[in-house]
Amino acid sequence: MTQSRRTEQEVLQQLSAEERLLLKRVLEIERAKLHITAHDPTDDIIRAVKEIIP
Repeated sequence: MTQSRRTEQEVLQQLSAEERLLLKRVLEIERAKLHITAHDPTDDIIRAVKEIIP
């Protein structure tokens, strides 16, 4: 039995606009859970995702 292994980039490229919005929301929630107040990495992460998915 062989398993197809996809890279993160491949997974991100296959996301729909709705799925990308959900991903953004999940990242926001996770950031809130970590209580990061000094630096908000959400914009950095979204910017990185947008570089992968134009």
